[in-house]
Amino acid sequence: MIRISPQHRSRLAEFVREYAGILLSRVSTRGLDEKIGKHAEELGLRSMEDYLALITSGIGSHARDDLMSRITVGESFFFRNPGQFKYLAQTLLPAIWSEKKKLGLNVIRIWSAACATGEEAYSLAYIADWFKRRDGGVQIEVVATDINQRLLEQARLAEYRGRSFRRQSREIRDEFDLPIPADDSENATFRVSEGIMRLVRFQIQNLKDLGGLKSHAGSDIIMCRNVLIYFDEEFRQLLVRTFHGLLNTGGMLFLGETESLPPMPGVFELKSCNGAYGYRKITSWV
Repeated sequence: MIRISPQHRSRLAEFVREYAGILLSRVSTRGLDEKIGKHAEELGLRSMEDYLALITSGIGSHARDDLMSRITVGESFFFRNPGQFKYLAQTLLPAIWSEKKKLGLNVIRIWSAACATGEEAYSLAYIADWFKRRDGGVQIEVVATDINQRLLEQARLAEYRGRSFRRQSREIRDEFDLPIPADDSENATFRVSEGIMRLVRFQIQNLKDLGGLKSHAGSDIIMCRNVLIYFDEEFRQLLVRTFHGLLNTGGMLFLGETESLPPMPGVFELKSCNGAYGYRKITSWV
């Protein structure tokens, strides 16, 4: 096994922070040395010096992607924080669609940032499909991104087991009569239908690449849940400013249950969402 010293860990942590904005101290570090050592050996490297040199070099893009896949994890389930999805279906999508029609527009754009294995993205697609069936004129685009290529590969397969369905999943399923399984036992399996899969476009993306995030300009809804907690305060503020710029006026940003923004009068308005909450953009950033 390749030897990893405290100095190596410190340099690796600094690289990950610079490259992806992630603080390794806030990610599960159990078995991290073993994961990194195994990765280095798979690359045919003999030391941590060689490994650090590769991932920081111009030819190390594939190694960097693989590193991100090993240190980031995805824990999600369908319709997590159900109040947000109820609010989307019953309040936000109708309001956005009403304004779009006044402007002669017919596309609502949703971005699931840091989508992990896809449960959030497909939850959005189920709600989008439910809404579209009530008004055939609307088109809803769901783009789902993550820095972890392995998680994206799982998301594209759209195959899930019982752990991806919880009490909250059943609550939304029953209220909106959605075609997701009644059997949510651990060994149960489920594959998202082709029609729902076609509503979602997955792509790899690093949230630290602010220039690349410009492709999401004109978004009406951004979900970035349980992600900001892994970043330092400076990058969190920068990313929130970026989200604000990408949203259309009246669009909304949704964070995780334990995440919040500081008061932003005249910029983001905190909205109650059926027992949850979200942030509505109300002006340009000052």
